[in-house]
Amino acid sequence: MKKSSYIGPSISRYQFEGLKNKGWIVEYAKEIYKRRPNIVALMELDIGGRFQKVVVKSFGWRDAKSPFISPFKKSRAEMAWDATHLLLDVGLPVPKPVAVYTARQAGFIDHNLFITEYIGKHQKSSRFLENEIVDFAHKRDVVMKIAEIVSATHKAGFLHHDFVKDNFLISDVNHHSVFLVDLTIIEQKKKMTIEDRMEDIAKLDLCKCNLDHDHEDCLWLYFILSYDSDNAQNILIQLKKSIQKHQKKQKIS
Repeated sequence: MKKSSYIGPSISRYQFEGLKNKGWIVEYAKEIYKRRPNIVALMELDIGGRFQKVVVKSFGWRDAKSPFISPFKKSRAEMAWDATHLLLDVGLPVPKPVAVYTARQAGFIDHNLFITEYIGKHQKSSRFLENEIVDFAHKRDVVMKIAEIVSATHKAGFLHHDFVKDNFLISDVNHHSVFLVDLTIIEQKKKMTIEDRMEDIAKLDLCKCNLDHDHEDCLWLYFILSYDSDNAQNILIQLKKSIQKHQKKQKIS
């Protein structure tokens, strides 16, 4: 049965106890990025004897069965910690991990925290790409940068399983600086089919056309060219199928 664990630099006892309380995190956060099921907050903490801005993610339960199976698996914070190190090792732009903490009672997860570096002011790519004020050339550049990150993730042998626009953060200072986040369900695979890769991409929802018809200024096309220009035609065909499959699943659910 798995035990409680903390990995990272020293944190004051007061702050350490406070981080176990989601209400405390909300009260002292400088900014709240997300509230449910996980709280994601920008905080200033005394870490290793130095105050610094960090992003704290306190995990919640996504469904009723998760607490009952928690003694038999790693916590989501621990999975994010492991995945982040793996992606950093292959040079992918993800926020650097600072600390991870999982508290257990009789094996059942009680508290589940993941702390990363603060990457500066940023916005979700969904907000950037859906902003009518932003010109198409800037949107195209961001999409092509996202494609480079997705391609590098797949070439390194990883499926993210949640490539949505909200999981790509764009720097407010430089829109060419893009970070990939939310690594809790990433999967490492020795062999990866084109179907695996396109299904991993299909949820990005880059253009309303969904590749059903040709038109100018389609962000999906720029994504494909940046992802793998040598195999663009095959990717286009398979991606269209994967998008259609994803849409059917959405209608059923």
